[in-house]
Amino acid sequence: MMLPTGSHIHVRKMRPDGSQAFAWDGVVLRCDTSGIVLRAEFNVDLVELGFTTFRRGDEFVEWYYWDRCFNVFQVSASDGTLKGWYANVGLPAELDADAHELCYVDLELDVWTHPNGELLVLDQEEFDVLLVQHPELIEAAELCDEEELSRLRAYLDQQLVHLQGAVTKLANRLQRRL
Repeated sequence: MMLPTGSHIHVRKMRPDGSQAFAWDGVVLRCDTSGIVLRAEFNVDLVELGFTTFRRGDEFVEWYYWDRCFNVFQVSASDGTLKGWYANVGLPAELDADAHELCYVDLELDVWTHPNGELLVLDQEEFDVLLVQHPELIEAAELCDEEELSRLRAYLDQQLVHLQGAVTKLANRLQRRL
């Protein structure tokens, strides 16, 4: 069962031990047989990550897949300025449509892509420790092979191509004004 566009949804980011790491609410933009896309506002006052800062009210457009080992968040400031893309490596998302709840298990490994295309792999050490602590996840982690990571990179690159046109238009407008 899928959720219609505009439906409210509760998202739960889970740890491999079954405990909840974070939770937030969003609105469904699309839900089909491949996955779900939703919009949510960041619900914590301030999180400084070193490579970017998340603030309450930042807008997240989030893509989750039923059969892929990652999800991707497009992160923008409350004024619409693109901050970048945050990809979480994890188990495929699961939807309980009756409860309007989406859950995914985070496997610690993340990828951040700046609007300029700079890519950062985050938390590799935490990921390695997680696999030692939870050997049952090794098989799931192997699902995220080079092909799957290449698919993720291609997805992020595609988002940058879309952005390049907007950046070029903005640069041209600014140049005309100067």
